[in-house]
Amino acid sequence: MKEKIKIVFFYSTIGHYFTGMLKEIKKSNYATDIDIVYWNKNDINSNKYEVEDLPGVNFIPRSSMTNDRLFNHLTKTSPDILYISGWQDKGYVSTLKKYRRKKYKSITVCGIDDQWHGTLRQRLGIVYFSLFYRKLYDFMWVAGKPQYHYAQRFGYGPERIVSNIYSADSDAFNNTADTLKRFIFVGRFVPVKGLDILFSAYESLHEDIKKEWPLVLIGDGGLREQINQHKSKYIEIKPYMQIEELQAELQKGGVACIPSRKDQWGLPIHEMAMLGYPLVLSSACGASTEFLISAYNGYLFRSGNKDSLHQALLKITQLSTVELELFSKRSRFLANRITSELAANSFLSILYLKDI
Repeated sequence: MKEKIKIVFFYSTIGHYFTGMLKEIKKSNYATDIDIVYWNKNDINSNKYEVEDLPGVNFIPRSSMTNDRLFNHLTKTSPDILYISGWQDKGYVSTLKKYRRKKYKSITVCGIDDQWHGTLRQRLGIVYFSLFYRKLYDFMWVAGKPQYHYAQRFGYGPERIVSNIYSADSDAFNNTADTLKRFIFVGRFVPVKGLDILFSAYESLHEDIKKEWPLVLIGDGGLREQINQHKSKYIEIKPYMQIEELQAELQKGGVACIPSRKDQWGLPIHEMAMLGYPLVLSSACGASTEFLISAYNGYLFRSGNKDSLHQALLKITQLSTVELELFSKRSRFLANRITSELAANSFLSILYLKDI
C-alpha cells in the first residue's frame, strides 16, 4: 500500500512543464494529495497558460488567499512537504515565518532558479539570507549547475540540495520533429529576451540564406507591436500558443534560437531539444549548461553580441541535411538528462534525505 502524503506548493506562475511534473508525482510510490497556490496575474507580460485540471490536485489562485488564509490553510492541512517559490512573494515568506514560529512540522523546500554571478547585490543577499531565511528552509530545489553553486553559498550541503526543478513536459514533447530549415524563437516578447539582437543578426544574413532559412517567433508580451514591425517575407510572428497548438507547430521542425540577455533557465530550450531541435543559445541561458554542447548539437554565442550570434546562425546554415539530422539526434539525447519523471522523483527524494 502506498504511503499517503500531503504536499502544498506556494508557487509563482504555472506552465505546462509544471503540470507534467505533477502528473509524475501522482504516479509515484506515494499516494499524494496536492494543493497549489499559484500566481494568477493577467497582465500583458504574464504567462497565458490555461491551468489544466488534474485529479487529486487542488489549484488555488493567489488572489483569493490573504496571508491569514495562507497560514490557516497550512495549519489545517499540515503538509508533509511545503514548497515555496523563492522569496519574491513576501506573503509566502511571512506566512512561512509564522508557521515556523508556531513549531508546525513540515519539510520546507525553497525553489531557486537564479544564477550565481557574484554581484554585490547577490553577496549582500547571501548575508541577509543567512541572517533571516536560512532557518526557514530545510532544502533547496535547483534547476542546474549555475543554481547549485548559488545554493551552496547559502550554506546548503549536497545532502540538502536537490536538482531538476524544471523539466519540459516529457509526455507532451516525446516525438521527433521533422527536419526543417527555419530558426524558431519561443518565449515572451520582452527586452530581456534579446529579440533586437536576433533581428539585427538575422537581417545581416545574405538574402539567399534568409530565403532558405526563415525566422519564426512565437509568443506575446509588451514588445508585440515593435516585434510585429519586423514582419517580412522571411520573418513570421505567431501568437502565444497553448500546449496542443505549440506541439503541432514545433513538430514541423527547425533550429531553436534563444538570444536572451538574461535567462535563468529557459524551458522552451528543453522542449525544443526534446523534439530534436539543434540549438543556438545565448551564453546567458542557464539551460545551455545541460542541453547544449557547441559544435555537437548547436552553437553557443556571447550574450548581447550581434556578431557572435550572426556567426552562430551562419554555422548552422552551412550544415548539410545529414549534419542537421545528427545534431537533432544529439539534442534529443542531451534532453533526456532531465525528464518530468526525474524532476518529480528528485523532489520526492527529500522524504528520504530528511533523515540523513
